[in-house]
Amino acid sequence: MLAGFALVAAHLALLLGGAPVPGDATRDEAPMTAPVALAAALWTGTAQVDVMMWEPGGEHPYATTFELVYREAGRTPIRDATGVVRGHEVRLVPERVAIDVQHEVRHQDGRSICKGGGREVVTGAPEGRIVVAAAGATLPGFDGPSTSAYQLVLPRAVGAFACGSRRNVRDRRVVIGARLFDPVDPAAEVETADASVRSFDAGGLRMQGAYESSDAARRGPVRHDYKVRWELRRQAQERR
Repeated sequence: MLAGFALVAAHLALLLGGAPVPGDATRDEAPMTAPVALAAALWTGTAQVDVMMWEPGGEHPYATTFELVYREAGRTPIRDATGVVRGHEVRLVPERVAIDVQHEVRHQDGRSICKGGGREVVTGAPEGRIVVAAAGATLPGFDGPSTSAYQLVLPRAVGAFACGSRRNVRDRRVVIGARLFDPVDPAAEVETADASVRSFDAGGLRMQGAYESSDAARRGPVRHDYKVRWELRRQAQERR
């Protein structure tokens, strides 16, 4: 699982106590509201990671489609410096993370060198996190009157399959959302990470967004341009 989970509650407690947070954050477009209840729910949906790898003498488009199901687990209170509960943190435990990969390696003139892809149900996928403000409260430390935030990590998002259907072992991940936990894991690599804090929309029932990034500034022999988008919806489960 992701490193840094044990530090989340302490970090957020500092935020709620008014400690400054470095960097800038961008919320989703619409004003956000928290879900009415947090217990017993699933988040289901899809994500898409498209990567163009520009290599000497050629190019390598790589697309990974995700099928995602997360289960909400736990409800840890977040208290401010005076002990008042200002919100709750909820774990997102993966119930199903499946990938469908398509890619190609081409010469600069467009001639195909090889094509490949494959499908896989990922085992040991990393958890995500949700933070929701208490009724009438907001989350200090974020821009604007935020009442929610979430962060997900997509495993095996890049390079899971080589030419044909040969499976690669490396776990190259993509991060959605920011600031809730450290996504670094010694057993994996972070390909690209979201720079924005992400909040719910649709009355607290939807995670939706997109971003683009590039490592062109490194000026290495291979450049990667990333496009990431996602949409998940919350489905309440009946209590038993």
